[in-house]
Amino acid sequence: MKSLSMGFCAIPLLALLSSCSDDSTAIASPVGTALSSSSENSSQTENESAVSYEYAAASGTISKMNVVIRDFQPNHSDFENFSEEAVEHLDDIYNYVTRTGTAMNAFGFGTDWYAAAAYHYTCGNAQTIESGFGVAIGVDGLPMQANTSLPSYLQQTSAGPVLEYGECAEHVYSGSHQRLLRGYMNVSESLNHRHTCKRNVWSNPVIATTGMVSSFLKFTQKGTDGQIDMLEGVTISKMSERCDNANFDQWFTDVPSVNKRVNAVLELVKDSVSGDYVFDRGYNNGGFFPLDSIDPVTSQWVMNKPCDPSIQVNSSCEQYEPQSLSIFCPPYNYMYASSQVDEFGQKTSDLCTEWLNQGGPRAVNSNGSGHSAAVKAVEAFGSKTSYLGLQHLRNFHFTMMAYTPFIYETAKQVPTPQVFEFASSGDMWVFVDGVLVADMGGDHMLVPASFQLKTLAENNHGCHAGEPLALEDNCKGASDSLGWADGSVHHLHIFYTNRQTNGSEIYFSIFPADRLPK
Repeated sequence: MKSLSMGFCAIPLLALLSSCSDDSTAIASPVGTALSSSSENSSQTENESAVSYEYAAASGTISKMNVVIRDFQPNHSDFENFSEEAVEHLDDIYNYVTRTGTAMNAFGFGTDWYAAAAYHYTCGNAQTIESGFGVAIGVDGLPMQANTSLPSYLQQTSAGPVLEYGECAEHVYSGSHQRLLRGYMNVSESLNHRHTCKRNVWSNPVIATTGMVSSFLKFTQKGTDGQIDMLEGVTISKMSERCDNANFDQWFTDVPSVNKRVNAVLELVKDSVSGDYVFDRGYNNGGFFPLDSIDPVTSQWVMNKPCDPSIQVNSSCEQYEPQSLSIFCPPYNYMYASSQVDEFGQKTSDLCTEWLNQGGPRAVNSNGSGHSAAVKAVEAFGSKTSYLGLQHLRNFHFTMMAYTPFIYETAKQVPTPQVFEFASSGDMWVFVDGVLVADMGGDHMLVPASFQLKTLAENNHGCHAGEPLALEDNCKGASDSLGWADGSVHHLHIFYTNRQTNGSEIYFSIFPADRLPK
């Protein structure tokens, strides 16, 4: 596989991987080597029996969030189902045979996938919403019907019209390349979001699949200090069967032979104007691929991102190799395949064809079964173009749980209340003190969500009898009449999944704790 790691710069391989990578700790590695995330090493010491985390890390212009990433193969039953395409093209996909004789039903789109058609159709999208699956999001970022999975004080609805997201008519230059942009076409001024277009080339309605998860988290493990372990002892539970979540219990749990775990750290950057801490990775700046080291100049995949062994549960770093390409390549005779271009305006139809000839999106590597069609397509393409394949080779299939504490301060809610903002192209669920506050399930266009801390505080969010953390320190001094106590510390959990190769976008703007009470 060395052919995938050479030729980016006119320098030796070892120097290349430290000079061209976006990761200052990069080391030489072929595609198949099991290395992991993250480049943001923290100061924890190695401990095989217990991992030490630094929960509060906001200071200056950078804040750090602890995350647990679980890497999956694209042939997992809940991943790469092309649910929206299947509504109109189920038989086309099942019966598709490429020009070289590769049958899609031999590479993951076989009888099991075909028999689950009704399940695929429960994902909310433009094809299924008229049948009652999915909830349209309005231009103000609110759902267009009440979400009963949320507390009553967060069940506001939008009068519409439906928010739309797609390709922008305007573009920017990234180095020597013209870069196409994506964003919202008709977003309301009331939705304070950065991803907007002045004009769109195309756009699709933004539709989420709500109601997939239970409204409460479960907290089951305490540390040596007697406090709840906010990373190791947290469980998110499935509430309903929909949108290909049959094996949801595997998504955020360590399951040998099904997923590989990486503990990592995300760095949030402080906005100099608003003071918010922002994490923003999407189509317009390379996407969210926490398990990949990517050359920031050429956008080429370099290697699996190294991790910090000292914060891993078993002091070792493991992940699968990248097994997908960041292009829309549905496994049938897609009518627009020949005219598709990537974000740099490069034609991708031949690369897509080669990927399908090698087995397509669900053909995996030797650590699973069969082979990685994406890697083989990149190898076949390497001598034909200037590394177009490497520009799109990515590890797409993973889940992530992120955690940070934050402090509620009454004085900071005037004159304008503090707002937490989120957006995601994949399933995302946000909990505060173990109670759901944002429900963005499904595979979809970029779905936004937001809430004011003042609203949570005034409604004593998470501190009502029977709620998961109602008896913990976050609720000390709180009451239904007065709400949260000033200066109280609360807990934010973000659950994110990336199950489909049509995008990997995540955004959040929050206020993590820059100090914690002694």
